[in-house]
Amino acid sequence: MKQLIIFNLIWILFASCSGQKKKEIYNPKAIELNNKAVELMKKLNNDSALILFDKAIAVDKTYYLPHSSKSVIYIRKKEFDKALTEMEMAVKKRPDFTEGWNLVGMLNEKLGNIETAMKCYKKSLAIFDERIANPAKKEFLSVNRQNRAYLLILLGQEKEGKEEMRKLKEEMPNFTVIDEFIKLNKQDYFNQIFKDN
Repeated sequence: MKQLIIFNLIWILFASCSGQKKKEIYNPKAIELNNKAVELMKKLNNDSALILFDKAIAVDKTYYLPHSSKSVIYIRKKEFDKALTEMEMAVKKRPDFTEGWNLVGMLNEKLGNIETAMKCYKKSLAIFDERIANPAKKEFLSVNRQNRAYLLILLGQEKEGKEEMRKLKEEMPNFTVIDEFIKLNKQDYFNQIFKDN
């Protein structure tokens, strides 16, 4: 179960935003370095991955994904200040990176910065609402709705978040990953993300 949540965090940060972003052009060498680093990260070869992520950033200073990936590694290492710094760089480089705003909020909350966390969650919610209302993003509607429901739980609106997940499950019975998320409350999310990674 713990690995499922961690996998879904990584999936939320990378997969769900990859098809929704504006067509941005990054240096191909930076993309190549980032992709190699992600492979190392999957094998838990974190120190080598960090080196390649830093190289990718050096090659293309506008590329936000290496910062996001570094943040996940620092969460694994329980270096939450460093994780927050990296996620803040990611959203600075790409302000509509709503999945990143979620994690900036969670890291701020983890570090006791509740007011800042709530602002980040609300910013993320506004971006999700824009995505959901955008007809061009209908292909990603279920992912955006799942992420929005998860965000509602982070905002303390657990009843509304779980209700949205139940509606999604009724509409898409084969969307099995949601079954695990429905069982969790906000504290469970935090325990899964920030403990014993």
